[in-house]
Amino acid sequence: MAGVSSLPKDVLDKIAVVEGAKSYRDGVLIQLAFGLEHGEGFDHTHRAEGARPAAALVGAGFEQRHIPAVKDAYQNIGKNSTNLVRGNVPAFDSLLVWMNTSEAFERQALFGYLAARVALTARPVLTMPGLRVASLTFAAVAQLLDELLRVPSGGAFEQFAVAAFLEALLYEFGLGGTSGGLRVATKNINASDASAGTAADVQIMRGNKIEEAFEVSANNWRGKVAQAIAAASNADLSRAHILATAEGDDRDLSDLSGAAADVTVADVRSFLRILTAALRKPSREHALRRLYELVDRNQSNPELTNTFVRLLGSLQLTVE
Repeated sequence: MAGVSSLPKDVLDKIAVVEGAKSYRDGVLIQLAFGLEHGEGFDHTHRAEGARPAAALVGAGFEQRHIPAVKDAYQNIGKNSTNLVRGNVPAFDSLLVWMNTSEAFERQALFGYLAARVALTARPVLTMPGLRVASLTFAAVAQLLDELLRVPSGGAFEQFAVAAFLEALLYEFGLGGTSGGLRVATKNINASDASAGTAADVQIMRGNKIEEAFEVSANNWRGKVAQAIAAASNADLSRAHILATAEGDDRDLSDLSGAAADVTVADVRSFLRILTAALRKPSREHALRRLYELVDRNQSNPELTNTFVRLLGSLQLTVE
């Protein structure tokens, strides 16, 4: 079987481009696979029949292996038309055209090369274990959160715990899901609100409308006042919330006087305890599973995910 040395340099250059765009990366892999299976006469520039279900399986498989993934590549590159050459990513278009004129051994080599490159992006992350739901008492979950928030994480544990436990609260009271329901949205830990297209670190949404906005910090709340005011303004809200780490005497709220929005302040640890108290054990399980997903997907340090998993085990909250 021919190796990567059989591929033209310009093809490898274009692969380097599409690797950085997950939908187009997956699209190349899937179109190659269908073409190799179909044989002569396959048109790589058009979405293969059955490609969308395949894309869903690829996305799920990558996610399980902690490879950066999308749920359905064709949702972005070929949702409303089978024609994939659209001028959005010239390198992708050019690769598809090249596939139509290339030899099978070249396409096989390209498939193997790109698949290997993707495999190298898998992160060494511990799998989320089964949880012992009966053990998820208030005291146990509160202790878990207390210990987790002691770990320096650049605010990741604080932000994602708030998002996960708020989502579980909606789950507990049947307020989310269906049309008109509420959902929780958060962003990558390193993304600014503006670059992520969000008003705040964590938001409660109804459809596309922001209902509540939360700025979350591992530091003192005063450093978040300007962002909270901006969040309220950007989302056309009368108020916004700051959840941060209490430091010293926090009774002085003079920094909020005269603010352009009604800004609330609470200790993130106390806030999470209140949410935990409001949840029954199955909803606490939902929150912890969602916390794992958010920490795994929305920040780049696998050791934070592993720390969470190890802590669950050390507190005897997992199934043997």
